[in-house]
Amino acid sequence: MNNNPSDLLPVGAHALSADPRLAAAVRDFGSTYGYDYFDDAAVRRTLAEHEATLRRLGRGGLVWAGSLATAVGIVWLIWAATGKPDNMVLAVAPPAAVLVLALAAFVQVNLQGRRRLRHPFLEGYRHVLAAARAHGAPVAFVPAWLTGRGGAALDVAPLPSYTAPVASPPTRVRSAPVAPPPKPAEVEEYERIAEHGGWHDEAGWILVVAGAVGVGYAVVKDLPAAYASVLLIGLGIWTWIAGHRLGRRQQQLSGEALRYLDELTRAQAAGASVHELSPPLRKLLDTRL
Repeated sequence: MNNNPSDLLPVGAHALSADPRLAAAVRDFGSTYGYDYFDDAAVRRTLAEHEATLRRLGRGGLVWAGSLATAVGIVWLIWAATGKPDNMVLAVAPPAAVLVLALAAFVQVNLQGRRRLRHPFLEGYRHVLAAARAHGAPVAFVPAWLTGRGGAALDVAPLPSYTAPVASPPTRVRSAPVAPPPKPAEVEEYERIAEHGGWHDEAGWILVVAGAVGVGYAVVKDLPAAYASVLLIGLGIWTWIAGHRLGRRQQQLSGEALRYLDELTRAQAAGASVHELSPPLRKLLDTRL
C-alpha cells in the first residue's frame, strides 16, 4: 500500500459504523490505542507509513550484510572442508564464525520487524479487523505485512481472537448507502485463469526432459519402441504454447481487473461494503501496492 488516496482499505469507515455494536467496539479500540480508526484518510496514510518502514527494514543494510556474509561463509566453509587441512577445526572455525554473524544479522532484523509490528496503531488495527470479521462486516483483505506473514505462511502478529457479544439486544444494522459494483465477466475470467494457471512452464520442462531421456535411452540401448517418447517432447512444447497463450490472455484481462479494483475503491469511499477479495485479485492488489 502506498500513500495514495485511492488505495483500497481492508475495511472502510462506513462498514465499521454500519453496526452500532461494531462501531462501539472500534471506538473502544481507538480510545485504548489512541487512534481514530474511523478516519479512512488517516488510517490509509498510517498503514502506508508502517508498511514502508517494514519494507525498508527487509531491504536494509543488515539484510544485505547478512546475505553477503552467508554466501561468503558457505563458500569459505566448503573450500576449507575440501582442502584436506591438517586441523579441520581450525580450518572451519573462521567461516563458521562468519555464518554465525550472518545468522545474528537476520535474527536482529527479525526482532526489529516484530517490534515494529507491535506498534500501538497496528495492534489496535488488528483488533479492529478481528472485530469487524466477528460482527460480520465485510473485510476485503488482511494485508500480509500487517500480520508479519512470511514464506511459511505463518503469522508473526496474527489477528487477535474476538467474539462478538451475543447477549446484546438486537440492533438494526444500517444498510450501506452505496452498493459495490458488480463483478464483470472479464474479471471472473481473470480469476479463473490466475487461479488455475502457473503450472505450464514446469510441466513443459518435465515433459521435454522426460522425452529427451527416453530418446537418449532409445539411442543407447537401440530400442526403437523408446523413440515413442519423442511424443512427450511435442506434448511439452504444446504445453508451453498453451501456457503462453493463457498468460497473454491473463495479461490482457489484468487491466479489467485493475479497473474493477479502482471501482471497488471508489465505492468503498462512497460508503459501500467491499466483500473479501478472491486470492487472484488479492495477489494483483499486492503487486500494485
